[in-house]
Amino acid sequence: SSGVIIITTKKGKRDGRVSVSLDSYVGMQSPYKKIKLLNTDQYIQYAKALLGPVNFAQVERFKPANFNASIYAGTTQTYAQTNTDWQDEYFVDNAVMTQHNISVSGGNDKSRFYTSAGYFKQDGIAQALSYERGNFRVNSEHTISKVFTFGENLYTAFGDQGFEGTGGNRSPLTNVIRMQPYLPVHDPTTLGGFRGPQNSFDGSDPTNPVEGALIGSNHIKTLKILGTAYIDVNFTSWLKFRSTFGADYSNAYQQQYLPIYNDGGTSSAATATITNQRQIYTTLLYTQQLTFDKTIYGEHHINVTAVYEQQGQQYTNETAKGSQSTNAVKTLNGATNVSANQRIEENLIKSYVGRVTYDYAGKYLLSASIRRDGLSVFAPGHKTHVFPAASVGWKIDKEDFMANHKGISEMKLRAGYGETGINGVLIGNYPYQVPVQANQSDYPFNGTINGPNGSFYNKLGNPNLEWEVTKQLNFGLDMGFLRNKITLTAEYFRRKTDNLIINVPIPPSFGFGSGGNVPTNAAGMTNNGVELQLGYHKTSGELKWDAGALFSAIRNKVTSLNAATASFVAGADADFGNGDITNTVIGQPIQSFYGYIVDGIFQSAAEVAAGPTQSGGTAPGDIRFKDISGPNGKPDGKITADDRTFIGSYLPKFTYSFNYSANYKNFDVSIFFQGVSGNKIFNAERVITEGMIRLFNSGTAVLNAWTPTNTNTDIPRTVSGDPNNNARVSTRFIENGSYLRLKNFMIGYTFGSSKLQSWTKGAVQRFRIYVSSQNLLTFTKYKGWDPEVGSRRTTLTNGIDYGQYPSPRTVQLGIQVGF
Repeated sequence: SSGVIIITTKKGKRDGRVSVSLDSYVGMQSPYKKIKLLNTDQYIQYAKALLGPVNFAQVERFKPANFNASIYAGTTQTYAQTNTDWQDEYFVDNAVMTQHNISVSGGNDKSRFYTSAGYFKQDGIAQALSYERGNFRVNSEHTISKVFTFGENLYTAFGDQGFEGTGGNRSPLTNVIRMQPYLPVHDPTTLGGFRGPQNSFDGSDPTNPVEGALIGSNHIKTLKILGTAYIDVNFTSWLKFRSTFGADYSNAYQQQYLPIYNDGGTSSAATATITNQRQIYTTLLYTQQLTFDKTIYGEHHINVTAVYEQQGQQYTNETAKGSQSTNAVKTLNGATNVSANQRIEENLIKSYVGRVTYDYAGKYLLSASIRRDGLSVFAPGHKTHVFPAASVGWKIDKEDFMANHKGISEMKLRAGYGETGINGVLIGNYPYQVPVQANQSDYPFNGTINGPNGSFYNKLGNPNLEWEVTKQLNFGLDMGFLRNKITLTAEYFRRKTDNLIINVPIPPSFGFGSGGNVPTNAAGMTNNGVELQLGYHKTSGELKWDAGALFSAIRNKVTSLNAATASFVAGADADFGNGDITNTVIGQPIQSFYGYIVDGIFQSAAEVAAGPTQSGGTAPGDIRFKDISGPNGKPDGKITADDRTFIGSYLPKFTYSFNYSANYKNFDVSIFFQGVSGNKIFNAERVITEGMIRLFNSGTAVLNAWTPTNTNTDIPRTVSGDPNNNARVSTRFIENGSYLRLKNFMIGYTFGSSKLQSWTKGAVQRFRIYVSSQNLLTFTKYKGWDPEVGSRRTTLTNGIDYGQYPSPRTVQLGIQVGF
């Protein structure tokens, strides 16, 4: 409960010698899987079924004269002969990743140091994605006298990240699915060299995903400097003081350039656009810590710590934008329509911490702490909060009555309670204040319209926003058997969060437009869970190995909202079923999936007539949705919005992992499996591959759509316009998100030190070569690219797959050398 995380940095050894180490690897990355999309012949088959033979024949693109025409002037290749696999074109197989680190360390009884330099480069598994970083670190510590010790840690890094400049909510992977296979990626006759779709021919208007990635240039260049300096004052062996000053500086310069281009379809730009943005974060940290640590009266050990800390951050955002009439100039020099703006924000947190720990004879353990945090982002009267914590422990194995239980080497009972606060900086620096938007509106004055130079409040503030507080209670048991050859840890916890901060939507009737929201202490929830960890450790013999397993189960429930009947919905998007996907209400897990229950497919007109009324366009082959909303929870014979219900949670019923490491002579191996079970994923991309809302490319599943002669299927009929709204949010797109993944695998060989030093005349002390892999194997029934979905958009959308990039499968070859 409210534990403390201690971060240490590498330092040199005080052995009087200098050590040099090299750690280097090179690897290849590939997409974990690809999904099945329609080729050109299948697309034509699907288009005929969706539009109907008559309408299909009237589409300009599909008329024989057009479809058999050359894809661009100067080539004999026709649309009918073109078959582009857009996944193969967009994804990058065998993307290179490499890292090299070299370190030098050393020390004596007065001083020690550690310094390192590194280089990392990673090409993404999708077009335009890349990352490159160089870094340098130096840490040192110096004993000035018996009383004073001085130390410092300095880290600097320069990064260059290439990203895709595609705007809007639509993922590039959505365009990968929708793009027509009969179109080529490139067209040398267009300005820019890419081919885009012409929706005037077949009504389909995705963006060429390769063009979206490569037509411009998008980079973020970052300079980061992180440093701390400290001085220790040892008043006595049991009373010490440390003063620390730290600074964290990050300067990110984002450069976006979009040239003049025209792909002959729906995407073009008449002027070149240059956008430069600089984001600077400067954080200053100041900590004073006094520690009393002493054993008195033989077996009474007391540790008392008092801390004062303050941390302030300044954030600066500068943006300049303009356009050029030529692609020859890529700067704002001479640009037109130049605009610039700047924003500066600050926040400050001050903390007072006191902690006392006590143990008697190493058997009875007690700890208590209290901290008072003050955060500037909250309104006056709500800035500070006090957070207490306490824990007790009993080392039963040290009791006299355990002397005869030789098989039990460790037995410890423990319990703890603590409160923590969620840092309000996560919801902005000024959530309680109301900004004024200047020169943005027209206004009437003396019978005439003036503007646009009117100023107005463009959002609502919340002067009552306060700390989000989490209270946690833990009970634990730690066991060791046979001299800790077998270890077991069992834990139960109950976590209760009050004043949960949620962005509450503002009704459009308030006059702030659509999409606005206000951060509000709007909810409370509980998490109850258990964790079990079992380990086996073989430390003797030529074969030494360790094995461990971890099991965790958590149950979440919303306990309160700002009104008993309130709910918070999220995830709506016209591309993905045109309805809210999650709903947060009292008594259910947070952001549970919410929609209709699929109850089969209508097989005949008689079934349609006998079933619940769904819409005016329901016909055989349409999905039948379950009627659950009538009086007293009984069917009422019609399908309405009231028939929606909770259809799953993104939260797993349990998570688990297995790890194994072994050493045999000079060989070593390590294996790590990780998995989740019982969670659901809303596969929004299946709305694209199987929804058949309008004519786009789709997945091969649509070829198995219902027809009078193909009734044994779960894919509804193919019909333009989706008159029954078969693609609405429902259990149709809810999938089992369980998976088991081989996250890490490594096998290495270390050359014998005596032979190695003999061969190299003592220059090389250690040489190890290894092969490793990440995400090598995945066992899952999930149909999307990757079951590890996470969240791509706003809050309350975890577990919705809008087309997130999959985790790559990686294979690496590396060496580790010590000099």
